[in-house]
Amino acid sequence: MPLKIAILLILVGITQPVVAQKILVNEKEGNQLLQWADFIGTPDNSSPYMAHTAWKTNVRFGGVRFEGEKAILQGFEMTLELDAKNSWVKKGKESPDLLKHEQGHFDVGILYMREVLQTIGQASFSRAGYKEEFQKIIKDLHQKYVEIGKQYDVETNHSIKKDEQEKWNVYFGEKVKR
Repeated sequence: MPLKIAILLILVGITQPVVAQKILVNEKEGNQLLQWADFIGTPDNSSPYMAHTAWKTNVRFGGVRFEGEKAILQGFEMTLELDAKNSWVKKGKESPDLLKHEQGHFDVGILYMREVLQTIGQASFSRAGYKEEFQKIIKDLHQKYVEIGKQYDVETNHSIKKDEQEKWNVYFGEKVKR
């Protein structure tokens, strides 16, 4: 990489916050509640489930600064977005209870993003291995939250067990403040 580009990336990174987050739903930024209108994907009629919530993330950083053998990521930003094209609900199944359950799946994504931001903000990276160390954090935390999403569905039986669903609703309400 030419020296001028590397210097520009570092300068851009220095002027940005160390960590930042964005939450996008239907191209609107903010931590708002989902609505059925946000689910624009084609329903999977072969699925036994009434709805599906998909989310995706994007991570980037503006540059890297080195201090001896230590690497410092500059301008780290993570975006969580409702993947509306892959989120769907079967026609006639759009109930408030089901929407609340699907909100929980998106909230899992919010918790994932927050833990990534916290972990990256506190991490110490090596000069020689910062890319691999960064990727390992992302991969390990993603797997953790995939498992939490599975646990959520098992414990609530996909929103059918109302008592368990209410416990998760309280959990998300405490952890994901709006």
